[in-house]
Amino acid sequence: MAHSIPQDKIDEVRDATDITELVSDYVTLKRKGQNLFGLCPFHNEKTPSFSVYPEKQIFHCFGCGAGGNAFTFLMRLEGIGFPDAVKYLARKIGLELDYEPVDTEGAKENEALYHINEFAADFFQKQLFDKTGSHALKYITARGFDEEDVRRFGLGYAPPGWDTLLKETKRTANDESVLLRAGLIIENESGRRYDRFRDRLIFPIRNLSGRVVAFGGRILQQDPDSPKYINSPETTVYEKSKILYGLYQNRDEVRKTKEAVFVEGYMDLLSLTAKGIKNVVATSGTSLTEDQTRLIKRYTDRAVLMYDSDAAGVAATMRGADILLAGGLDVRLVTLPQGQDPDSFVREAGPAALTDKIAKAPSIFDFKLSQVVETAVDKRGEGINDILGSLARVKDQIKRSLLVSSVATRLGLEEKLLWAKLQEVAHKERRPVARRMTVEGDSRKSRKRTLLEKATEDLIGILLRDWELAEFVFENIDETEVQACSKVEIFTYFKNHFKGGKRPVESALLSHFNNVELSEFLVGEISKDMQDINLMQCAFDCMKAIKIENLQRQIEATRQRLKENISKDQTRSDLKKCKELEAQKQRIAALQPA
Repeated sequence: MAHSIPQDKIDEVRDATDITELVSDYVTLKRKGQNLFGLCPFHNEKTPSFSVYPEKQIFHCFGCGAGGNAFTFLMRLEGIGFPDAVKYLARKIGLELDYEPVDTEGAKENEALYHINEFAADFFQKQLFDKTGSHALKYITARGFDEEDVRRFGLGYAPPGWDTLLKETKRTANDESVLLRAGLIIENESGRRYDRFRDRLIFPIRNLSGRVVAFGGRILQQDPDSPKYINSPETTVYEKSKILYGLYQNRDEVRKTKEAVFVEGYMDLLSLTAKGIKNVVATSGTSLTEDQTRLIKRYTDRAVLMYDSDAAGVAATMRGADILLAGGLDVRLVTLPQGQDPDSFVREAGPAALTDKIAKAPSIFDFKLSQVVETAVDKRGEGINDILGSLARVKDQIKRSLLVSSVATRLGLEEKLLWAKLQEVAHKERRPVARRMTVEGDSRKSRKRTLLEKATEDLIGILLRDWELAEFVFENIDETEVQACSKVEIFTYFKNHFKGGKRPVESALLSHFNNVELSEFLVGEISKDMQDINLMQCAFDCMKAIKIENLQRQIEATRQRLKENISKDQTRSDLKKCKELEAQKQRIAALQPA
């Protein structure tokens, strides 16, 4: 088992890296329309053929064929492996990397979970727009969400039946055991399996790559025996402490406003977003964590906390504020009227009133100080200790010094005394930090480009341009027939999407494969001009070539056995098999598209 960088960290580094800024450190770029051009750093040229596509976060050289994402660029230019490229970019954006052991089987399991979650998300959304989910759609519309909101966040509806999703899984030949491992179905003690989500509004939870990792479900009928919300259990692709609901959809707005507004639940976030306040993320009912703090720090240095006004909500806000402070963020606090939450407030008071509250939100220290000042002098000790605990979490020494001076002045205390007490608190807060092993180097093996390789690559390029041919391709070619091709991962990825009834999204495809060879290949295929090519004929020729190549391999293996066989019976059997395979080859070679 090798040590590798966790996928969520790779996604985090990729997402926080601007390829234009990175390439600009090495190449002088000039903008032409939406893209940028310059002289290729990988080969000598006088006329610029090297281009950067900011929207897709990729580069491509039409001269030498180099292409890929930020990782690929560094690996080619600096001659380093993939882990070193990730580490370099992580340092550039100020992200500390941890390492964990992973294996091939684990990667396959994660891919299976991603696929089944996407399948379920599609199923739930189809149910929402079907007559089965009409009451759920009516509920959403009444809450002020339009179809754009629904589509953007992938909202869906789980029908009331015990096994509706389970039956659909069997009907579409998806793996029921993966459905169980994803937590979408439950198995009771007697072995009976049934849907986890029934008669609920569904909220798909996506990671920063846009992949569905889990679900939340809200009850639509009042039922004292059922919880208002239920959520997917944790899996190898879903750790709730490392996910912020809505960050995938709202991260551009967070960057733009330089501020992230934290709320507690799905409906709070959706209500604010629907009303035009889009720099919102949600902790989905869990306490804020260090991982979530590191996540939001990639996009902004300012956080506004806005939780429910009840005692539990206030307590969660205070705990979250300290964690964000320790992560280096400027923390502000919005207080809502008693009995209200962000969802109810924005619906009753309107978005302008809430926007005004956000703009005027005091810092967490000003909020705590105002509470202490309003307390009797002989009862201020607990509040002061609470402020000291928060101060101890501020790592910036200049900022901490200014805060200590301000707190001392407002409370009428000697600054020297406050510093002494702060040192005591800071000593208690200090914890040792464990270091993990560094990642092993990335090794790449050169491969000879066979006829099978070329045909498979061309077939992938055709599917990138014309997904209508997917049914024709996958009904006639199985991934086992292209197993020897280095691009089999992409072929399998496409087939999983086809089985799930989805077309691969170009942006998701480019961010999915971290392998340099695969990434460069995909960018090259996307950049090719195939407008005047008969894609149907080309796909047919590719599939013929794949089948013929596989038959030829079987023939060669049989001939090799003939050389080694002593048994006459075995020899006769092998000779017969060779003739049958040769005849099959000739039949396939003579085929023409219908």
